[in-house]
Amino acid sequence: MLTQSEMMKLGMALGICFAVYKFAPHPALSAGAIAVGAVIVAKKAPVLKDALA
Repeated sequence: MLTQSEMMKLGMALGICFAVYKFAPHPALSAGAIAVGAVIVAKKAPVLKDALA
């Protein structure tokens, strides 16, 4: 289970990724932001955590 501190860090990182996705002038930046966000979430998912380590 995630602590409140870890959840805040996760929310901030995903918020930054969303802002880049939403306001990036180039489509490649938007795609990169989605990819980075997906990796951040996958690292925290219990099922995928061991596979990515």
